Amino acid sequence: MTTALLSRVAESIFWIGRYVERAEGTARILDVVVHHTLEERGAASAGAAGRLLAVMGLPAPDGPPDLWEVTESLAHQPASRSSIAGAINGARDNARAVRHVLPVEVWEKINATWVDLQAEWDLARRAGPSTYLTYVKNQIAAIVGFADTTMSRDETWLFFTLGRSLERTDVVARQLASLPLEDLTETGLVTLLRSCGAYEPYLRLTHGVVTVDAVVDFLLRDRLFPRSAFASLVTSESCLDHIGGTLSAWDEARGLVGLARAQLEFSAPGLLLHDLDLRLEGLQMTCSAASDAVTRRYFTHEGPTEWHRRVSW
Repeated sequence: MTTALLSRVAESIFWIGRYVERAEGTARILDVVVHHTLEERGAASAGAAGRLLAVMGLPAPDGPPDLWEVTESLAHQPASRSSIAGAINGARDNARAVRHVLPVEVWEKINATWVDLQAEWDLARRAGPSTYLTYVKNQIAAIVGFADTTMSRDETWLFFTLGRSLERTDVVARQLASLPLEDLTETGLVTLLRSCGAYEPYLRLTHGVVTVDAVVDFLLRDRLFPRSAFASLVTSESCLDHIGGTLSAWDEARGLVGLARAQLEFSAPGLLLHDLDLRLEGLQMTCSAASDAVTRRYFTHEGPTEWHRRVSW
């Protein structure tokens, strides 16, 4: 990294990217779990809530968890960085500190999203969580769109994109872990694809054949779909290469990301579902370790704020 960007500024930009992607990812995870519970006959609300808590790494309550209470906690708890509101608040706090390097459109959209969030949640209490989750996904798409079209491809954009890419890999792993894949009907698989924004690209690739193996393969390692874990890891690698520049020291983050990418790229198709839970947990641990390595190499001595690790359930 050159001296053009202070380490504290780079750190804020990195976490803006992570928090923005985390807000959208949490919205997508909630969307698929809620829709699965409503659409799949026999899908127990308490079971879905318990799985959602486990996937997000949150402790389970003493009694049977209530899906609406879990959804409310993950959607609108500003004090928690694992919630949508908390992630957007984190992005806003970091953006406010580095407004001098951000395009004004990016800052204004982040700020406006936070300001309107309470009103959108009030509406969701009456109309259901779908309106709130759709609002969040649309706002994040606008923020990312402004960033991609108004930011120079310098260190600012690289750290922003690196944060987003690492978080997106983590989100894909959590989305796949949020549902009982072995029990999903075709309707459930379609709901999963739609929650990832992957339904139409998947249909064009597979000519309408929806199977568990093909869906998992597409979401984990399709080369052309930008939300796949493989594509996100490739983007992370590219950002780390450009940020590192001519630095000759071993880049731990680059090594971790490259190893995870290679494991996905060179695994036989039939092996992806074998020990899938361990593979998904490994992807989450890789993203966390890579984020720690980036922090140690480029930012402050303090450890980063991260999602809770997935707990066994």
